[in-house]
Amino acid sequence: MARRQRALTIAAMCFAALIGLNVPGAAADSAATPPPRTDSSNETVYLVKGYNPIAISQGVNCESRWGRLIEAMQGWGWKKEQFVQVGFYTADALCNINLAPEDGDRDLSLKELGRRLAWDIYRNHSSKGESVDLVGHSMGGLIVRAAVLGVTYHDPEENWPPFLYVEDAVTLGTPHYGTGRDCDSIFGADLQCRQMLPGSQFMTWLHSTQVPQPTKTDWTFIGSNADKTVSRNSATPTTDGAQHLVRYHKSEGIGHSALRVLAKGSKRLYYRNYGSSRWATLANGAAPVRATSNALYWATKW
Repeated sequence: MARRQRALTIAAMCFAALIGLNVPGAAADSAATPPPRTDSSNETVYLVKGYNPIAISQGVNCESRWGRLIEAMQGWGWKKEQFVQVGFYTADALCNINLAPEDGDRDLSLKELGRRLAWDIYRNHSSKGESVDLVGHSMGGLIVRAAVLGVTYHDPEENWPPFLYVEDAVTLGTPHYGTGRDCDSIFGADLQCRQMLPGSQFMTWLHSTQVPQPTKTDWTFIGSNADKTVSRNSATPTTDGAQHLVRYHKSEGIGHSALRVLAKGSKRLYYRNYGSSRWATLANGAAPVRATSNALYWATKW
């Protein structure tokens, strides 16, 4: 009887997923057989930028944020059309998609941006049996993490896609444990800045579990000891379940923005793979953009 009841339950959840209902467990069962890993340059790569501290009416030019990374990765085998540059402020320009063309300001929550990102990935890729790679810089990494977390562990009353196929996810200088900045005196008291503070309700939700891996998503956190915006411990925490951590030595002088543009040269770095308790040191490691490229190949050497 127990076996028959379990079979009926699984069948019901699969049917619910097919017709678009959000029920507990539906995401996990629907995504039980994702497409096989390709570990190649053939995946679509979503690029999610960070917070905009300047006048919101000016927006952000996505191509200026990601142009160097895209150019470098084209030289390593990717095609320009594979990159999806994600905007989320109303005035953002030259982005492939905008998650908030009408209501995109700094008071739109990171969880909601994650939900909208998840739906774009689902509609255009996951629902067609295609997996994608995700790269987020700074606050963009929180949006990436929110998208996967919300789908994997959503409340059945919330409107999230039934599943996502994410092969690899990389965060660059992301404040996984907050920025430690004073929003009132530094950026303004907007919601997005407050959500990036340690102990915020968003941070509590984000850390309700380790980084989600619904389809064996491979996570890489990349940070720098010279980043004055996001500390090394916040950008590359050892407690969140990421399979790979890459941290650049302070002597390299790699600041917050450089993590998404620096593609050439050998850099001194530390790394940890698969929960290792010790940091390994490399005197001639890859620059951050090259390390990002390596991470999308599910690399273990940096």
